Amino acid sequence: MTEQEFLEKRIPFWLEGEDLRIIIPSNMDKNDIHAHLSKKFGYNFMFCLRGYYWPNSHVMLYSGNYNIPNVTVYVINYLFQYFKDVNYIGLGCYIGTPGEIWIPQMIVPREINMIKDDIRSI
Repeated sequence: MTEQEFLEKRIPFWLEGEDLRIIIPSNMDKNDIHAHLSKKFGYNFMFCLRGYYWPNSHVMLYSGNYNIPNVTVYVINYLFQYFKDVNYIGLGCYIGTPGEIWIPQMIVPREINMIKDDIRSI
C-alpha cells in the first residue's frame, strides 16, 4: 500500500491528561503526521503517548521515536475497552518503509487463545 493509503486507513490518536483521555483528530487533520498534530495542538511530539487504530485489526501505541511506552496494564485494558474490535495492541515498533504497517516491538493479544499454541510449545 502507498503511504497515502496507509494514512487514510489508520486512525491516529494520542492519550491526554492524567486520566489519559483518547483524543482522535478530526477527519480534516487525521492525515497530518503526528508531529504536525502535536505542534498544532500544543503537545511535545517526543513526550506524547500516541499511536493509531487500524479498524478490525490492531492498535499501535508508542512514545518518543516509536519506542515501547511506559504504560500499565490499566492503560492496555482501557485501550481494549475503547477499541472493541482489535485483536492485539502493538507496543513500540521497528521503523520500516512509509506506507507499510511497521512491526511492533511487543504484542499484547486481546485473548490468551491467540498465543496458547506458542505457550504450549515452550
